[in-house]
Amino acid sequence: FMKGMLAGKGAACLTCKGICSGFQPHSWRKACIQCRCSQEEHVSSSDTEDDRKVGRLLAESRYAHLTTKVKGGDGTRVYKRNRMIVTNPVVSRKDPTFNTVTYDWAPPGLTQKLAMQYMELLPEDRRPVAGTAGSLYRHKQLIRQLPSYDHDPVHPRI
Repeated sequence: FMKGMLAGKGAACLTCKGICSGFQPHSWRKACIQCRCSQEEHVSSSDTEDDRKVGRLLAESRYAHLTTKVKGGDGTRVYKRNRMIVTNPVVSRKDPTFNTVTYDWAPPGLTQKLAMQYMELLPEDRRPVAGTAGSLYRHKQLIRQLPSYDHDPVHPRI
């Protein structure tokens, strides 16, 4: 097995659910030996890890204002995730109730109205609403677009 492929080893498969006992890396493919699903299907990173990856990427760029230093850290910068919570009143009843939608990510620097217009342009299954397939899709895209070997020398490219 390649050293870089050990990242995520044992992570549960989101596609197979109970069939695969956890990610077992192929020696040269980015796939699981057990179920043959891609490494992205075996989500092992967390929001915190994703924020660190993006933070490292943006730290020395003109977008450094989208990051913040970790308190008590070694100067490491993390991405300031821009979550958005939208509350819409439901007026069909006598008692006022509200429908709340939480987006795991929203474009930074936009008003809520403009960010909502952006979200409405995305296909419904790709909108990063917390706990939905769209949020999972965004997470998988981050894993694919920001592979560990691009920002951590411990995980060499295969």
